[in-house]
Amino acid sequence: MSRGNTEKLLKVPEVEAFLKNRVIGNKELFLGIRHESIIVYYWGKNMIELVYAEDQQCHVKISKFFIDRTAFCGLKFTQKADMMIFPFNQEFVQAFVESYQELKENVENALVESAPIEAKAGPLGQKYQGIIACNNNASPESDWYCVDLNYAPETTPLGRLDMVAISKAKQDGKHRIVLIECKYSWQAYKSGYRKNLYNNKKNKGYYIEANGLKTKATAKGQQHRRRFGCKYDEKKQQVVAYEFGSGITGDFYNYSQFLFAQGGKLVEDLKAECFDILNTKKELGCFEANDQIGIELLQLLSVTKEAFVDALDQPECVFLTVGCGDSTEKAEQAMTSYLCPGATNTADVRSITEDKWVLCHNNGKGRSRAITRDLSLSEAFPAAFEERVRYLFTRKIALENLNMIDHLDATSASELKIKIFG
Repeated sequence: MSRGNTEKLLKVPEVEAFLKNRVIGNKELFLGIRHESIIVYYWGKNMIELVYAEDQQCHVKISKFFIDRTAFCGLKFTQKADMMIFPFNQEFVQAFVESYQELKENVENALVESAPIEAKAGPLGQKYQGIIACNNNASPESDWYCVDLNYAPETTPLGRLDMVAISKAKQDGKHRIVLIECKYSWQAYKSGYRKNLYNNKKNKGYYIEANGLKTKATAKGQQHRRRFGCKYDEKKQQVVAYEFGSGITGDFYNYSQFLFAQGGKLVEDLKAECFDILNTKKELGCFEANDQIGIELLQLLSVTKEAFVDALDQPECVFLTVGCGDSTEKAEQAMTSYLCPGATNTADVRSITEDKWVLCHNNGKGRSRAITRDLSLSEAFPAAFEERVRYLFTRKIALENLNMIDHLDATSASELKIKIFG
């Protein structure tokens, strides 16, 4: 069953009424539709999650870090952990109404504004990812509709896709679908290099180590081979996924694998789930409230799922950087350094594919052993992805629409044209 299905959840008494009366009319909130669960996002963060339970019951999950000073403190809970679980009932609805402003403030306070930009660039990217999606969907001028945030395929260890958007109108006979990675400033292009993997006594598990690539020299002149984490299937005796972190290298790997792995099955699954997600939002009345889905895309929901999937083009990817400051030039230069070899970087997408790697296992007791040598990572970064990805930059932050994908404002935005391979 598609993860976009919420048939059982919406049959729980008062759940649909709660969403219609308390959530969808608020354009600063975004609904993430999952398999029998609905996530209410604020600033790109999971504010609350409604989850179907057995016997037509619904549970509500809220991070314990968002509970402070709210009326939820007085509610009975069924589980106390990092994610607090409450039964969905009238007491919860009343507490939500009373606590909404404090709940928002707690989500906002999770972002430490006083922290240096290097530390908060990631959370700021998540914040504006959420704001942009909400602004975009409320804008009748936008050519795009944001279907989902933080989409992740269930059957693979791949990471999340920040935003999934579909064009409201057909172009060349198809509706375009775009997968967006949202970054705030060039400081978010951090490397996924795992420094702690050198602490052999604390890090048990598998990792890969480069033959030639080295880290930058320390003050003492020391250099080490580059290392990244990985997932290894011991039964099949093969690496099933690499862990390059949340920087550009990891993004390039994650999005390219999503497009090309399993013969395109992940893409077809996403298209089918978009059909269910949009139909659930239609049932909830989202398109009669704030969401501006457009006539053509709305009409497409009246066809079969197969026809809907066939009407969507092959996905494009956009690495979107917002908040570039006075100029986008520095962000473009930083992006280039994570894609192609340069004088100041010691690992990048291209050099990673050109080097040979060693698969190692750390036993957590101070000893590592090599399992496979001369491992190539060229398939992890397919050259064909270059034809499907664009690198866009803007000095703006909370975009009101995503039209910059096709119509860059030369006064505030730019696009990096680069060839990594070949």
